[in-house]
Amino acid sequence: MESNPAPAISDDRASAALPVSIGERIVRLAASCRERDTTLQDLVDKTDGRSFLVLMFLTSLPFCQPIPLFGLSTPFGLLHAFLGWRMMTGKELRLPERMKGIVIPKKFFPTLLNGAGRLLRWLERRLRPQWPSFIEPAWVRRACGANIFACALLLSLPLPIPFSNIFPAIPIMLSTAALIESDGKMLARAAVAAVANLVFWSVWLVLVCLYGWVVVEKASAWMQGALGF
Repeated sequence: MESNPAPAISDDRASAALPVSIGERIVRLAASCRERDTTLQDLVDKTDGRSFLVLMFLTSLPFCQPIPLFGLSTPFGLLHAFLGWRMMTGKELRLPERMKGIVIPKKFFPTLLNGAGRLLRWLERRLRPQWPSFIEPAWVRRACGANIFACALLLSLPLPIPFSNIFPAIPIMLSTAALIESDGKMLARAAVAAVANLVFWSVWLVLVCLYGWVVVEKASAWMQGALGF
C-alpha cells in the first residue's frame, strides 16, 4: 500500500516561515515610505507587533556615529527616554501625543541605509535567537527599559562633546535589536556597551570637575578642526 506523499509547501508559505532579518525589516519599511514623508505614528502603524522596538531601533541608528547631531538628539533622546521609562515600569508602549505628528522625510531611509549599512550587516551576521533563558524573564525587559531610559537622557543632552551621541545610542540600538530578535547574547553586548557609556560620561564628569567647562570647549574646537567645519 502506497503512502500518500506529504503536501508540498508553497514558496510563499516557506518564505513566510523564514525569519525576517532586521535589515530586511528596514528595507520593507523604506519601500512602504518611499513616496512621501511620513510621521512617527505612521511608522508605528506600518510595522509589525514589535513596532515600538523597531521604531526605537530605527531612530537610534543615526546617532551611532561620532558627530553629535544637534537639534535631533534632544527630541529623539526624549522619545527614547519616554518609551524606556514605560518599559521599565511595565506599562504599554505608546507615543506621546505631541510626538505622533513628528515628520520623517522620505529621504530618511535611503540616507539611513547608506550611512548605517556596515552596522546593519554586522548586526545581521550576529543576531539570532540565542540564550533564550537570559532574555525571557520579565525583569530583563524592565532592566532593558532602565538602561534605555538612562542612555536616552544622556543622548538628549545638547553637548558639543565628541562621541557624546554614539556612546549612549549604541546601548539603545543593541538593546532594542536584542529584544526584536529575542537574542540574549546581543543583550549581553548591550550591557557591555552600557558600561562603556557609563565610563565615558564618568571620565567627562571628572574632566569638567578638574578643569572646568574649558575642556569641553577645547574638545569641541578640536572636533570642528578635525572634521573641517
